[in-house]
Order: sequence, then structure tokens, then C-alpha cells
Amino acid sequence: MIDTGLLNGYVDYLERRFNRLEAKELNDPDPRRARQMDKYLTEIEAVLDLCDQIESETA
Repeated sequence: MIDTGLLNGYVDYLERRFNRLEAKELNDPDPRRARQMDKYLTEIEAVLDLCDQIESETA
């Protein structure tokens, strides 16, 4: 079974990466950076959905 704590740690990591890019984006907009931010958001949503599924199955 996958540990949701581990997945939540991964979400925290992705959020930190996103926040760093967001700060850079505010100062110097770049389309590549914006695409990477979108990828991070998609990944965060997917991992959070997976966490919800795991938690609902174990409840």
C-alpha cells in the first residue's frame, strides 16, 4: 500500500517548486516557466486525488 504521508511530502515538494517559479514569474514572465507551473499544478492535483482515493479506501 502507498503511504499517504509520503505522497503529501511529494505535494509539499511540488508546491515549493511551484512557489519558487511563481516568484520568478512575477518579476520576469516567461512562457516556459508558465508551462512548468501548469505541469506542477496538474501533478499536485493528481497526487492529492490519489491521496483522497487511498484514504477513502482505508476508511
